Amino acid sequence: MSQSRLQRALALAIAFVIAAATAGVAFGDAAPEPAGNFGGGAIALPVKETTVARDMLLSVRTGTGGRIGVDGQIYARCGLGTISGDTRLASDGRFTLRGDVTRRPLVGSRNTSTFVVRGRMTADGGEGTASVKLRVRTKGRATLTCTSRTVTWTVRRQRDAGPAAPATAEATLYGLTSQDAARARQAIVLHAASGERRIERATFGYRATCDRGRIVESDDVNISPEFDVAADGSFREVERFKATFKDVIVRTTVVLRGQFDAAGGAAGRLAVTERYTSRKSGKRVDVCATGTRSWSARP
Repeated sequence: MSQSRLQRALALAIAFVIAAATAGVAFGDAAPEPAGNFGGGAIALPVKETTVARDMLLSVRTGTGGRIGVDGQIYARCGLGTISGDTRLASDGRFTLRGDVTRRPLVGSRNTSTFVVRGRMTADGGEGTASVKLRVRTKGRATLTCTSRTVTWTVRRQRDAGPAAPATAEATLYGLTSQDAARARQAIVLHAASGERRIERATFGYRATCDRGRIVESDDVNISPEFDVAADGSFREVERFKATFKDVIVRTTVVLRGQFDAAGGAAGRLAVTERYTSRKSGKRVDVCATGTRSWSARP
């Protein structure tokens, strides 16, 4: 082979190797598709009573072909709005979900939420915005209509908890409980402060199943006010409160416990029990409960 032909052959071989290496880098750098369960939402900072209306919960479950199921709750001035629907991710992970959901939280009432959720999902989580217009119809009362703020949300992919450890820094943690919602899991979000020696707010969604079926079963939200975290990163909060309606009194007990881990996340268990009694007779109407559910969240 002549020197010129040899030089051309070597040049072609080098070009082929470079092209193959470049293709390998391109394929290796391709971002993995979102897969699994993601959860979180938003807690307005600084945390105080007047910012509750800017909190929300959101969870996402991915399926085949880029399909996702989305569930959430977002506050408006006249009540709790609901997010629930299916859509498909674009090639870059972006999505827009619009829809209407009607729920009946109590006998004689009907809440209709018209929502818009926009965001982008990655393999580790996602971010975006959400808003809702809520119409509340209650028998014998005028219909109320209100809108939420446009809330910026964050979700994180679910992962196993790491070794137990003291909490080390202020952070908002995003995650999921083990309880299913309509299309995804129930979400949880909490904010820790004071060197993570205090949980300033913990918010999670739940569904309580009723013994007698006299109370309408539906997804709801619990908001826990601030409570302390022990020096070893563990915590346990028990809440008891009462709500009085036209025909029933509801006594609710919430138990939330958990442990921070070495990666800055936290995990634990929760339970909600609601006892309904008649205002007129004082007799039990129904008992609704979630059972004990596990949860995990991370920054």
